[in-house]
Amino acid sequence: MSTGYGTCYRLDALELAAEYVRNTRHWTFKAVEHFRSILANPEFPCLFGRKAVNGATCHILFARAGQLADDIAMGLADYVRIVAPIPPKQRIGSPLVVFLETAADCTLAEQQALAWKVLRGVHARDPQPWPQGIPTDPDDNAWSFCFAGMPLFINMNFPGHQQMKSRNLGSHITFVINPRANFDEVANANTESGQRIRERIRERVHHYNDGVMPDTLGFFGDADNFEWKQYQLQEAGSLNPSRCPFHAHAAHSATPDILIET
Repeated sequence: MSTGYGTCYRLDALELAAEYVRNTRHWTFKAVEHFRSILANPEFPCLFGRKAVNGATCHILFARAGQLADDIAMGLADYVRIVAPIPPKQRIGSPLVVFLETAADCTLAEQQALAWKVLRGVHARDPQPWPQGIPTDPDDNAWSFCFAGMPLFINMNFPGHQQMKSRNLGSHITFVINPRANFDEVANANTESGQRIRERIRERVHHYNDGVMPDTLGFFGDADNFEWKQYQLQEAGSLNPSRCPFHAHAAHSATPDILIET
C-alpha cells in the first residue's frame, strides 16, 4: 500500500510523500494522475475544481475496498476539523476528493447503489448528532448531508457515466465533497454574481457533455429543488430511485462492499 487509507492529505503534501511517489503502479497513484489529467482539460466545467487541482490545494482521501465507510468516515472527520475554522471564502479552493477502491466491471446503477450504501455507512459512523436546524428528510428542500456537525454537498462521480462526462473522474467511484456554505459564498442564488457563476458553469457542463444537461440541477432552497438529486445525476442505465436512498440515522448495512483485486 502506497498511502494511508482513511487519511486526509492536501494534494501538495501528498505529492511530496515518498511512499506515494515510489508506488506509481498502485491504484491510488493512478487514480490521482487520471483525475489530474481530466481537470487539466481547459473545457472541464468546474472552474473552482480546476483551480484547486492546479494549485494543489484540494484534499485527497483514499478508501479501500471492504472498508469504504470506515476509511471515509475517518478522513472526513479530519477534513471537517481542518476546514471548519476557515471562513467559507478562504476555503473554496479546498474540496475533499475521495477515491473509492471499487470494481471497474460494475454497471452504472450498481456503482450508484454502492455509493448511496457507503454514504449510509459513513452516516452511521458520524461522531456527532445531526445538526439542529438541518432537516433529516432529503425530500425537504433545505436538506443537506451532514457529518461531524457540518452540512456538506457531495458530488458523486462514476466510471459508468458516458453521457454525463462531467461526472466521470476516472476508473473508481469518486466523491467531491464541499461544505454547503461554500456554495452560498460563491454561487448564491439570491445574488446576481452567484446566478452568473452558476449559469456560466452550467453552460460549460452543457458543452463538455456534448449538449447533454441534467434536468435535476437547481438552486439550494428553491421549493422544487432537492439536493440529493444533484448528488447522483441521471442518464440511461442509472439507478432511478423514487425516494432518496439515504436516510438519516439509518443503520449501516452489513452487505459486503463491491471489491477489486489489487
